[in-house]
Amino acid sequence: MPSRRAFLTGSGATALVTLAGCGGRETSDDPSTTSENTTDRSTTGTTSLLPDAASFEADLVRDVTADHPPRFAATLTNEGSDPFTATFGFAPPFSVTTLNAIEGDASLFCYPVSDDARQHVRAVSIGNDTASDLPPESRADECWRVTGSYSTNSIAYARTLDAGESLRVAYDVYTDGDGSCFPDGDYRATTGVSVHPGTNTGNATAEPSTSWSYGVTLALRDGSVSSVTGSDVREVALTDG
Repeated sequence: MPSRRAFLTGSGATALVTLAGCGGRETSDDPSTTSENTTDRSTTGTTSLLPDAASFEADLVRDVTADHPPRFAATLTNEGSDPFTATFGFAPPFSVTTLNAIEGDASLFCYPVSDDARQHVRAVSIGNDTASDLPPESRADECWRVTGSYSTNSIAYARTLDAGESLRVAYDVYTDGDGSCFPDGDYRATTGVSVHPGTNTGNATAEPSTSWSYGVTLALRDGSVSSVTGSDVREVALTDG
């Protein structure tokens, strides 16, 4: 039975998040699903940073072989003429650990390539279970897979993107759990960020901010990646608690 994976986006110093248990699914970090009080900008005169100020793309870096798992990359680009600052999770600009099947219960484990991001994702032991190595050094039963449980650090990174500048992160992809290897299907994850105009002044939370959301869809067919696509950037509103 695959373990549920959980990632929480934080806004302060690094802290270990609660470990995920067995038999569930990862919850989305889309801010549209977050219960939090927010101020209606239309009544305060604050101008939203429109989502067309940025573009988000995803592409396949390499497909699966006997020597390595598949890898995709995600890129956020400032398409405007002025800088903006965004607050991301552990792997700017796309902080996720799981791609969930749009249909069915299968999932894929995403392990960032960058050591800066990898330091926030760690395998753990629960009870008498031994933690799996991250990343796996070789295939198990001819499959690149991750089993067991892991934790992620709750952390936030503020990054300023100048006009035309991009942020890019790459992930290796593994079968999540002990089910069938890379089962056919479309897998999706969404991430949310908080953005404000201008450069990072060291107190980004004091600036008027806008919430954006964007995601990646990865398609598996016959044990290989047939496509990787990124969604449009969209503005989302936090729901009232």
